[in-house]
Amino acid sequence: MDSDKICILCRGSSMKMAEKYFHDIHGDMIAVNEFNVELKNKFVQDLFREKNVIHMVSKDAGLSNLHPEYYKKYNITEAILNRFEDQSAHCRSMKSLLNNYGLKTKYLPDSMKNYQKTGGGFPTTGSIAILYATLILSKKDIYIAGMDFYETDYFNSTPSKDYQKEKGRLLKNFVIDFIKNQKDVNYTFYTESNFNPDLENVSVVK
Repeated sequence: MDSDKICILCRGSSMKMAEKYFHDIHGDMIAVNEFNVELKNKFVQDLFREKNVIHMVSKDAGLSNLHPEYYKKYNITEAILNRFEDQSAHCRSMKSLLNNYGLKTKYLPDSMKNYQKTGGGFPTTGSIAILYATLILSKKDIYIAGMDFYETDYFNSTPSKDYQKEKGRLLKNFVIDFIKNQKDVNYTFYTESNFNPDLENVSVVK
């Protein structure tokens, strides 16, 4: 197992590229928010089965979590909440739900606070996963599938809404600003967006 590598699986239409590329990348995988529909696909099941899955969730209890049977089936015992501990009131319901499922929950480490966008917070849970893999897990090769910056619909055919497309533009700038300062980390994006930052430490596969 290569401890320097990690996969991040988001839910954009390009997550289907994980079927081709992720199986050869051994180690951890961060799954971002809920995959209850996507887990009906064999390749997603296989990825969850073969990797150590770190589940990162937003505050939306009942919407961003997995069904309880999936946590047991894929031996997922911990979940990371996308808030800092001093923001715990925002994710109290999600924390309670996951704890009732028997999971341990973690808040984001305070060391990530300096990397928030102007005005505080992060654009998306997917962007948090990239920062977490880089700053907290100290991974050197990070592979991201399913991050399409809302330029395409979700893998499960849910359409991207107009407000999400605007969020996607902000997300793109945030991600570029972060990774251009992480010169010792290599990022590979499998995406169906027009994302192409032209940085030496970034590869884009379309």
